[in-house]
Amino acid sequence: MRRAPLICAVLAACLPAAAAARALPGAAAAGVRLTACVPALEQHERTATFEARVRQARGGERIQVRFTLQQREPASRDWHRILAEGLDEWQTSEAGVSRYSYAKTVQNLSAPAVYRVVVRFRWLDAGGTVLARARATSRGCRQPDMRPDLAATLIEPLPPAGDEPGGYAVILVNRGRSDAGAFAVGLRVGGTELEPQAQAGLAAGEIRMLRFGGPPCAPAAALTATVDPGLAIDERDEDDNVLVAACPA
Repeated sequence: MRRAPLICAVLAACLPAAAAARALPGAAAAGVRLTACVPALEQHERTATFEARVRQARGGERIQVRFTLQQREPASRDWHRILAEGLDEWQTSEAGVSRYSYAKTVQNLSAPAVYRVVVRFRWLDAGGTVLARARATSRGCRQPDMRPDLAATLIEPLPPAGDEPGGYAVILVNRGRSDAGAFAVGLRVGGTELEPQAQAGLAAGEIRMLRFGGPPCAPAAALTATVDPGLAIDERDEDDNVLVAACPA
């Protein structure tokens, strides 16, 4: 279940307008930018910070901004609105400001996903009448899945070599973005289950060869390597933990 993002707002007035601000009638300008994007393994540590900057319009007294957070998941091309406390509410400047800046840091982001904000701007005169409106969209903050991803990529019979008996080589890899802790690797040769091998861990991107001792396999017999059969590691993809190969003739 997706947890609602937590919102933290920081407000400041009389700041320089953004370089990429959009020109509006009466010398007003408005823009929004992504100022920080922090991916992390733990959900509560994933954050994105967006800052809206706006210049006062001619005849304006106060400025208002409203942030709407949107999310796009990897399998979708569409953006979806995310509801959370502190979003979709008008924030109003003090009277008489010439420039206004308002930032929001969004926390507790789910992954994998991309996040952006759509900011709406309003310029009000002294009586509260809206003089002009505008909107701007930020760049996206990509939050990748940072979990490990263990897989076996090769099983190969090994002939005896000198004092080394024959056996099997199994190649492991961690395709994820973070290190994996302790786990085991099992190998089945036909109907025979070999002794599992314990691994203290595997770093992100690391490739390792394991050697299993065992009897020769019959031609075309199934060789099955299973990485982390006890599901000790929370992985990005559990479907690639089993590799099946055929014993060569």
